[in-house]
Amino acid sequence: MKRLSSLLLLAASLTACERAAPPPQALPPVARAGSIDISEPRMRLPLPGRDQTAAYFTLLNTSSVADRLVAASSPHIRSIELHAHMKGANGMMEMRALTAIEIPPESVVPLSPGGLHLMAKGVKPNLKAGESVDIVLRFASGQSAHIAVPVVVNPSPDMRSKDKAKAGEHRH
Repeated sequence: MKRLSSLLLLAASLTACERAAPPPQALPPVARAGSIDISEPRMRLPLPGRDQTAAYFTLLNTSSVADRLVAASSPHIRSIELHAHMKGANGMMEMRALTAIEIPPESVVPLSPGGLHLMAKGVKPNLKAGESVDIVLRFASGQSAHIAVPVVVNPSPDMRSKDKAKAGEHRH
């Protein structure tokens, strides 16, 4: 028994001294505009009967100089605006159009639900999940990037109803 305890203690101490696994690597960029890497693009499938949706991706500035995303366009979308969710004067969250999205030096700027995003208005009809939409991103530096943005499904109306019902539940 004493020998088994010693072996277990030795195994535990060796495990504790093992090198930690490296953190997962960032997803590789799908495009680059100067020193800005663009990764993880996706656009929500518009709800039935709607022609507006949001697109998201991650921007990585590998330079020691700031840049700004100043515009986006697509032949498949009537207009694309830069947007952010922000607290309004009444304290409620609201969407606001932006003239640019700042990308500080050597930083990551995620465009994600509930934060910065592209608002696509006039999306072509009959778009399907799994398809891609071409979007051109333009930066203040004069650089631009063409990206193929995969279309992903929104939660079904059933799921949103269930989520809202759960949010209203009160438990102790």
